[in-house]
Amino acid sequence: MNAKERKELFSSETSFDSNEKASGAASDFFALHRVLCTFALKNLSRKIAQVENRNHVISTMLRSRLIILSPWLATMCLVGCVMERRHVPLNLPTGGRLVELVEPATVAPRLQPENVQQVSATTSTPRNVLVLSGGGANGAYTVGVLNGWTASGERPQFDVVTGISTGALIAPFAFLGSKYDETLRRSYTECKEGDIFSRRWLPALLWADSLADSTPLKTRIATEITPDILIQIADAHRDGRRLYVGTTELDTKKLVVWDMGAIAAGNDANKLELFRDVLLASASVPGLLPPVDINIEVDGKQHTELHVDGGVSASLFLQPSMLGVKPDQESPDVRDDLHVYVVVAGQLQLPRRPVQRRLSKVVEESVGGVLQSQMEGDLLKTYLLARYAGAQFALTSVPKELAEGSSALAFESQNMQKLFKTGYEHAATRAGWQFVPVSVTLDEQTPPRSSLQFTVQEPRGGRVETADDVTPMAVRQNGPGFTGRKFLQRLRGESRR
Repeated sequence: MNAKERKELFSSETSFDSNEKASGAASDFFALHRVLCTFALKNLSRKIAQVENRNHVISTMLRSRLIILSPWLATMCLVGCVMERRHVPLNLPTGGRLVELVEPATVAPRLQPENVQQVSATTSTPRNVLVLSGGGANGAYTVGVLNGWTASGERPQFDVVTGISTGALIAPFAFLGSKYDETLRRSYTECKEGDIFSRRWLPALLWADSLADSTPLKTRIATEITPDILIQIADAHRDGRRLYVGTTELDTKKLVVWDMGAIAAGNDANKLELFRDVLLASASVPGLLPPVDINIEVDGKQHTELHVDGGVSASLFLQPSMLGVKPDQESPDVRDDLHVYVVVAGQLQLPRRPVQRRLSKVVEESVGGVLQSQMEGDLLKTYLLARYAGAQFALTSVPKELAEGSSALAFESQNMQKLFKTGYEHAATRAGWQFVPVSVTLDEQTPPRSSLQFTVQEPRGGRVETADDVTPMAVRQNGPGFTGRKFLQRLRGESRR
């Protein structure tokens, strides 16, 4: 209380009766009590006024913040809304599977229940089969191989082409032939991150199903996959050639193989949109890019499936029917005219390097090991299937020196141009081809450990066979599978010792 307030309080009119004046002590007590009560009331009134003023300021600030944040809040609400499926997911019983219904006279899907197509196989005996793996930006190596193969003058017309992830984006153009080599070269050497995805705002991640938006990739696919491209693929399909793309259906976590030629040649009014959606889904890395909704009809009811990168369930794929092998065929004939070519947009073996004992490093290396094991398993399965079908096998992949230190999701033009150039040289000079997977070489046949004492052994004679091991004339006359047969014979001989 300041001096002015004290003077005001003590000089205020106060009436005491004679009895009060007679009692000095009581009079002083009541006077002091009145002064204190008056001061308390004034102080309380001032505090209330301050609080009301502060609340007004806070409410004004909140209103201004809401006005500023309203676009962000609206964005987050919209993102949360679009995450819902259009139709309910399919509740498939354990052990059940979808069986496609087709018309007898066309390749259009799902019309006549009495005509069931379980496996879409080539209608003619295939001779040249191309299998393209996933690998993100490393797809530039695959594109370089195709361009170099054309330059060598020995690139065949492919009867069957399969693709996963980045391989799925390349597959339609590899299927249609060398006239699209330049289109692929531009796409994979002049590409940057903004052409594939755009990063989301931080607030939008609260409701989002991915770190980035795939609209740029969707636009790019729509630009490149034109109605004319669809017509050409449909014509090739009617001639008996086949184009397949793999996606992963999230509810089942299984690989879904799409017959892209059948889609292109079908009578579905939305076939162009479906064709593009399948390619987008096959290249949609989960976590980075959102799943793609694909609406299906099951027993007259609409359901929505979520499809993501085919690399989740397979690094590459090839099925017996695609090689002309029938389900009831016990021992296919050996065919010198059947060739299976595999292009891996990545390295065949991970390098040995010390791992730091940190959470991020341990998880990173472990996930890398899982993906690498999946690739090796899929590659071995493809190789064994090719050999079972009597086919000759050839394989090429990104060399170790280029693969180390680069990321499949780093779309840097300089690095992609190096990958393209290396792939071009490998195919043009035959230097990059080998005829068995690394996993079946003698160096990979490691016996179980029984102690803790070791010595280092240099690579043995079971190294990977390459084109340098055979003269160009032998390769031309016998095909890539020639050295594969030599290796298998030697492997069997050494295993008997």
